[in-house]
Amino acid sequence: MKKLRYLPIFMFLFLLPMFPVSNFENPIGIASTDYAMASNAWNNRPFTDSSPFNIKIPENAEIELNSDEIVNNMIGSMSNGELFVGVDLWSVPVFFADASTPRYDVDITDEWAIWDIMEGVPIPDNAVPDPEDDGHMCIVDNDTLLEYDFWQAENTSSGWIASWGNVISLDSEGIFTDNWGARGSGFALSAGLIFPDEVAGGQINHALAYSTDWFYVKSGGAVRPATTSDGRSNETLAIPEGTRLQLDSLIDIDSLGLPEAGEVIATAMQEYGMFLCDNGGGHQVYAYNPINSENTWDNLLPTDEDGISWIFDSKISITDFRVLKIGPQIPDPSERTTLPDYILYTTDLGTTTGSTSPTDGYFITISLMIVIVVLPAALVLLFLRRRK
Repeated sequence: MKKLRYLPIFMFLFLLPMFPVSNFENPIGIASTDYAMASNAWNNRPFTDSSPFNIKIPENAEIELNSDEIVNNMIGSMSNGELFVGVDLWSVPVFFADASTPRYDVDITDEWAIWDIMEGVPIPDNAVPDPEDDGHMCIVDNDTLLEYDFWQAENTSSGWIASWGNVISLDSEGIFTDNWGARGSGFALSAGLIFPDEVAGGQINHALAYSTDWFYVKSGGAVRPATTSDGRSNETLAIPEGTRLQLDSLIDIDSLGLPEAGEVIATAMQEYGMFLCDNGGGHQVYAYNPINSENTWDNLLPTDEDGISWIFDSKISITDFRVLKIGPQIPDPSERTTLPDYILYTTDLGTTTGSTSPTDGYFITISLMIVIVVLPAALVLLFLRRRK
């Protein structure tokens, strides 16, 4: 029995790395944070913690080799490289429903739609689409946790119609995986939206939805986490929908002299970044459109006569961003049989999908070191002691 007396020590050394280390920081940072997105909204941020929109960018995120070339090429945009926030026009109004909300059947008119009628959609009396051509409208049912997304919605004399509509659960990742959503990229309409409650609270805990001029949006399919694409540019430096951009982490936001709302939004651009979700005009991130709602942007986000907020006051340009490593482009739903995972590429911890933390690899690596190095050394020591 004497030769087994060191076995408990060996087992302790082997199992020690399996236990979490309290001061080891998770570089993905997917802890859930509560906030109210709008009046009568859910208490937790929408979509799962594994949603790419809810995952922080790690410090060691891998950057596209020609990132600088890509963003410098985008100076010639309709906004001359400056970022702005779309609020009252070309954005997304969100209305909240519950069990008492009237239900309507919505005619879906496009010939490529997945259904002719969306039945029993809860539409509050104050619901109206965005007034511009896209006519986006989002309905969130707080009781069922379902989100109804519409493109080119209209309340006609014969009832509600839309060119396209679809429904998604708030318990999902916020991405339509098997068919098209109301955005070109397949992202849910509420994914990445900026809400007044967030800005007023001083913190945005998710990535932002971003669009740019069509001639910068690459044809040939989306990249994950996007699942569809309406990109049509063949330019060499165009980027596909699903590309993630990040405000350079070396920029000192406090030194820019931005209004408080600008600092909050810019911080989210550093911590979570923004996903290319659509094509439009200029470099736009999306804020909730408060049309027909009591939850407004008053005293938080000033807008011009076009419903646009130039909150960054030319102090942040697209050239201040870096392009995270872009994955392979994928076919549209009708042309594919499988959907690859979203991968967040990193420089020294390998790669990770949205639902897997690189800390798992840390513990596995240390355990293997114990097995390969420490355990054999301990066995040699035991052997030498037995020979004495």
